[in-house]
Amino acid sequence: MTVAARPRVPRPSEDPHGGPRRLVGSLAALGGRLPGAHDLLLMQCTGSLRPLDGGELPAWARQVLRAHPWVTVARAPSVAGSPADTPHDMSAAAETWIPVTVRGPERGQRLDALAPRAAVARTLRPEQLPDRLGLLAPGRIAAVPALAVLPAAGQLIADHRLAWGPIGAIGYELATGEPVAGPLSPLRVVLRAPQPVSRRDALQLRRALSRLRVPLQAELETRHGAVLLAEYAASPFTLTLSTPDGPREVHDPWFPREL
Repeated sequence: MTVAARPRVPRPSEDPHGGPRRLVGSLAALGGRLPGAHDLLLMQCTGSLRPLDGGELPAWARQVLRAHPWVTVARAPSVAGSPADTPHDMSAAAETWIPVTVRGPERGQRLDALAPRAAVARTLRPEQLPDRLGLLAPGRIAAVPALAVLPAAGQLIADHRLAWGPIGAIGYELATGEPVAGPLSPLRVVLRAPQPVSRRDALQLRRALSRLRVPLQAELETRHGAVLLAEYAASPFTLTLSTPDGPREVHDPWFPREL
């Protein structure tokens, strides 16, 4: 009996952003989880984005997304169902829409939108970005101090055993390779802190990071939202906790209660 040959399964091709392109789809791209604030999403179909204020994508956003179809996850609630201006097929499974931000090269070019989870081709968390520094040209790293000090910042944070990653312009450049950061760009980082961090440790880390030769802003990400490291280390009675539902005034970012 002749056994039919198995069909050859092609290997995933390398994408221009470093590494194989994953299978398209929400489970493949997101690992079965919803993305969090500051995650970067590579969109399979940028035309599926829906601006929060309705209407079509502006021309500058379409141009940006054609060149680099990456968006940044915003700190806002995800939406189940369908945006108001999108026809919804009741026989289809409900879509999950992720709040994202598109940033353009000019000041004021910022678009808040919703992206369908099914159109996400790839996701990068801030923690994955420091390892991508080697993908940039040495001259580019030397020209942007915030990129150059990234390894030193990582070592200081590692001493406090916190998972971390760059966000903002530095994070976007590491994800996409697009030179969006400049010589004066600050280094913004997120510090994962699911368990409480003492104010003494926070103060030590803030002082260590302040000795780096670039402006640096760090935020502690708790299970309930984020608080600025500098604000927490300064021991104020009331802290501003950034949450998907907006800012909250709290005493303790790990055990927030209404004030």
